[in-house]
Amino acid sequence: MKRTLCLMLLVASTFSLAYPQVTEVALPNMLYPFTFQQTDTTQLWVGLSDGNNDGALGYIRNGEFYQVSGSNGIPNGSYHTSIKLIDGSIIFGGNLVDSNGKAFLVWISENRIDTIHIPFNLSRTFVNCLAIANKFEIWIGTASGLLVNKRGQWSRFTTQNGLPDNFITAIHQDYRGIVWIGSESGLAFFQDNAIHVLPQNNRAITSATTIYSDNKGYVWCGSRFSSEGVSVYNGEIWQTFSGRHGLFHNSASTFYQSPDGKLWVGSCYHRSRGGLSVFDGTEWLGYGSPHPLAKPCVDAIIADSHNRIWIGGSLTHRKGKGITVFDGTEWHKIVNHPQLKAERVISFFLDLNSCLWVSSMEGLYSVNSEFNLP
Repeated sequence: MKRTLCLMLLVASTFSLAYPQVTEVALPNMLYPFTFQQTDTTQLWVGLSDGNNDGALGYIRNGEFYQVSGSNGIPNGSYHTSIKLIDGSIIFGGNLVDSNGKAFLVWISENRIDTIHIPFNLSRTFVNCLAIANKFEIWIGTASGLLVNKRGQWSRFTTQNGLPDNFITAIHQDYRGIVWIGSESGLAFFQDNAIHVLPQNNRAITSATTIYSDNKGYVWCGSRFSSEGVSVYNGEIWQTFSGRHGLFHNSASTFYQSPDGKLWVGSCYHRSRGGLSVFDGTEWLGYGSPHPLAKPCVDAIIADSHNRIWIGGSLTHRKGKGITVFDGTEWHKIVNHPQLKAERVISFFLDLNSCLWVSSMEGLYSVNSEFNLP
């Protein structure tokens, strides 16, 4: 019996050593992963940024980061947003300019990597967001208006064309085909090839930094930098929820719908002001720190391959640190973990192999599906 038990422990130990639950990927100094994309050939690409102007682009192979920017005509810069096209290729954007100060994007296909130059003189070249609309159109939200690439033909829209603001913060197409545009001065939408703004008597919030569609097709929007609540459009009318309806905080930095249909809303208004609100279709439940959340700031939410909900935030907090995980019944806090040292979480990404990637200011970590919660 003792010999059998020792053999079992030896096998378990060997498996653990061969397949560590957490692996850290070394990255260039002072650069952090802001966005992930995986090609159909399972190549994992990562956009890095220092949170301002500097950064790099590369891919991960066998646990190592290989940088491709900085050579072969692919400049360095802040790579902080990306999209995957219908053909499986991917595009990265951010604060990327060439030697002439012209903004560009980077396009990666199965056999090629190249730049796409933006043919406009933008006073502010910062690309805030990217989206695909109508299957083949690339929509680009910048600090100098909205850009659209339709099969190689470019268009530009600003306040002169009816947008409420030139600083575009979010782009999202719903199942009806309507393209919603978020800005710091309100929402607009494209329908029938025209820009529309919401009527003054609508019940939507006046600033939107994130837009999301749930599994019913309802459109949700919120703002990280204002405390107006979250708004939802059911196809006919807008409704806004706030603290009096059960929201833990009235700002919204991210939306996520879990496999059970619940809508999770993270708030990260300030390092000490934020939290989590969960909507089950009927009522809201609010959660804060220190119980059950590890920290009050929440701007990253994802479900892993076991449908456990991971919750993180990017801002520091003197008393609150770490990651929160909800397993469907209990709340867990990952704090001072010997391998998973992430504390200021920027984003999560679940790859095609069910590996969860944790991007943080402390480093980049891959967490396999057998990770044991504390």
